[in-house]
Amino acid sequence: MPTNASPFSGDTTTKDKYMINEINLLRVSESRYRRLFETALDGILLLNADTAQIEDVNPYLIAMLGYSHVEFLGKKLWEVGPFADIAQSKEMFSKIQTEGRVRYDNLPLRTITGTLVQVEFISNIYDCAGVKVIQCNIRDITDRKRAEKQLADSNIELEQFAYVASHDLREPLRMINSYLSLLERNNPQHSEESKKYLRFAKNGAVRMDHLVVALLELSRVGANSPCIVPVDSAAATDDAISNLASLIEKTDSDVCKIAPMPKVMADRGELTRLLQNLIGNAIKYRHPERRSVVQVSCQPCEGGWKFAVADNGIGIGSEHYERIFRIFQRLHGRDQYEGTGIGLAICKKIVEHHEGTIWVESVPGQGSTFFFTLPLLRATK
Repeated sequence: MPTNASPFSGDTTTKDKYMINEINLLRVSESRYRRLFETALDGILLLNADTAQIEDVNPYLIAMLGYSHVEFLGKKLWEVGPFADIAQSKEMFSKIQTEGRVRYDNLPLRTITGTLVQVEFISNIYDCAGVKVIQCNIRDITDRKRAEKQLADSNIELEQFAYVASHDLREPLRMINSYLSLLERNNPQHSEESKKYLRFAKNGAVRMDHLVVALLELSRVGANSPCIVPVDSAAATDDAISNLASLIEKTDSDVCKIAPMPKVMADRGELTRLLQNLIGNAIKYRHPERRSVVQVSCQPCEGGWKFAVADNGIGIGSEHYERIFRIFQRLHGRDQYEGTGIGLAICKKIVEHHEGTIWVESVPGQGSTFFFTLPLLRATK
């Protein structure tokens, strides 16, 4: 038998069975792909990679844009209504040919009725039986974009309301506090019970003023775009520690930073405020039986930097990890620890304003470590 002979030579029956099996497998594969193509909940457009002619379009895209199957087939991409911006479509096609892939996160397309839809457009080029084909996946994100805009508008209104309400509340609080002080000074013959009630009232006014100030601070975070510049995180940590000098001295706390501390992309003022809040929080919840030790460190992580503010305080139960970052959430009564319940909410908002994440790890009775990340480069909006 010649060395180059087919294994099926002289065995027609076996060869026929093999060919029939291969054809059946191909049909099954094609049927599966066709079913996926026709039932997909994203629009799919198939183009000839050399000519940009549309070779197929699935029912979802037809329903989304309103053009018939016939109106798509055989035409070049820029000859169909939704892609009629010739310059843009040709640029898109050229980019796919050059790079093999293209993505648009927010591409406007106009339907046959003139309605504008926002889509996520992803294209890849691949080989199909020796022929290069471009597959375009088109997802309608109009509802998502509308919801995102409504949420953004709502947040802006909420921040404006919080700022105005908080600012206007401070004036009557000052007046209340002033008159209570006058009552104390001008009536020295008050009974002990009356003096106690006056103290309660003054303390309530002071607490309310602290709460209003905290609300003002929370509303200001994100009110403007952060001034993102290279910031020396060691210097920002020093500023935070300096701002807390009185508290650190009063509580005999040991606060230090662990070198090296890198330069990061951040808003200098917001980074200082973030570190100050976390260090101050660590000192507040110090363990009563040992000296408070707080360490600030930073190390590289995937896509950015990971900061850690570690303490040896009272710790936090894991069931409270998420709750503590919500506004007005307190784990202890005011008779144990003073505060507004807003500090960590401010920290979370600052970190999210920088497109980072914040979380805590803790062992009750031993201490907590608050982590937050900052990206190397802030995403362009």
